[in-house]
Amino acid sequence: MKLLSILKKDLLILLRDRAEMLVLFLMPLAFIIPISLALGSGDGYGVNRDSMITLTVVDYDRGPRAQVLQTAIGESLRIEKQIPDDLLSSLDLYEDPDCLPSEAGGPADNPLCIEKAGRAMLERSWRQAVLIIPGDFSKIIDSGAQTGITLLYDPAGDSIRMQQIEGVVKGAAMKISLQNQVGSGMDQLNEMSMFAPQGVRGALEAQSATPQPADQKPALRLEKVAPLNFREKTAPDTYQQTIPGYTVMYVFFIITSMTASIHAEQFNGTFRRLLTTPASRSELLGGKMLATVVIGLVQVFVLFAVGALIFNLRLGNDPLAFFLLTVALVTAAASIGLAASTTRLRGAGLAAPLIIAALLGGCMFPLDLMPAFLRPFSLAVPHSWALNGFQNLMVRGQGLQEVLPQIAALAGFALLFFLIAIRRFDFEKGGSE
Repeated sequence: MKLLSILKKDLLILLRDRAEMLVLFLMPLAFIIPISLALGSGDGYGVNRDSMITLTVVDYDRGPRAQVLQTAIGESLRIEKQIPDDLLSSLDLYEDPDCLPSEAGGPADNPLCIEKAGRAMLERSWRQAVLIIPGDFSKIIDSGAQTGITLLYDPAGDSIRMQQIEGVVKGAAMKISLQNQVGSGMDQLNEMSMFAPQGVRGALEAQSATPQPADQKPALRLEKVAPLNFREKTAPDTYQQTIPGYTVMYVFFIITSMTASIHAEQFNGTFRRLLTTPASRSELLGGKMLATVVIGLVQVFVLFAVGALIFNLRLGNDPLAFFLLTVALVTAAASIGLAASTTRLRGAGLAAPLIIAALLGGCMFPLDLMPAFLRPFSLAVPHSWALNGFQNLMVRGQGLQEVLPQIAALAGFALLFFLIAIRRFDFEKGGSE
């Protein structure tokens, strides 16, 4: 009963601080709602971006050799041969005479329009490169002469992606060149066979006349096999990153409320007076911890409820795992807050490390977008463990067994900082600091 009385007291103290309650409940919503609306339901952060790079192709030839070239390129890059109406409108080309809809009623497929759109997209850095195939490409290739293709590129674009595009295009061009050389070589061999004995000439003619089976398979086949213990990591969409990210971030801002409350009670001598009551020191700290945990639980459930109602965010298929992960998260935050109250940090002095920890933990943007040398530091902050656990439940459909490592890590943070707080906490402190 004494513990419940202390819990009630500390809840009232925390709830009376309206400024802190605004920070805990309204501030995260001020980030979650505008960012989610701005980036939309897709992959606003670019984590789920398709691994295939888009290459706009302007095909003035439209002959068989040009088709072979594009087919070869399409094995590694996404070929863009038509420009949708909405993109034309964004490029101010919707009413251009060269960009009228095709006769079939589909998007404009005029090479002149595609080249104009490609050049406009390069200027805006919307595309990395544009490939232009000349009108006599197939004819020149068939004649055995040398021809060329043009690859326009964005000098300010990603140099690594540009190297990938250039490598793929060169490889496809080399493939056509080799096929053409082999064909020319066979023609020369047939011409020379007229000087060969009758038996040899007959065998060559029979071989040339034999059609190759359409389903002929290559002699070498590449098979990609993932390790048995490998589990593909599904990246979150905008909502699955933004809502849990800022929720986790602002759960730890409860530390500022907790430290402010403890410092106020120490300054006013409340702790010293409470020590004269039958309540023990463990009950005093336990009530303080429980009050913070209750506020944290309400905060998490309110923010996720808003995400579910407004943005249709799915919270996973395992309510027990979600609850235990949340309890571990807010307990870790409360323990850190208790330990922080034994230091001189408060206000802005606490906000700075909390924001840095949120950045390192991937709360503001996905860890995949961080430089590689910073990612290992995410393991040193509880934010990344909590966020990864929530995304395992919501994004990857995992359950309690899969998020036990995250729960255990958060429990470890909670225990470590609680022990630090117990060792350093000064019940007798009071008066002017």
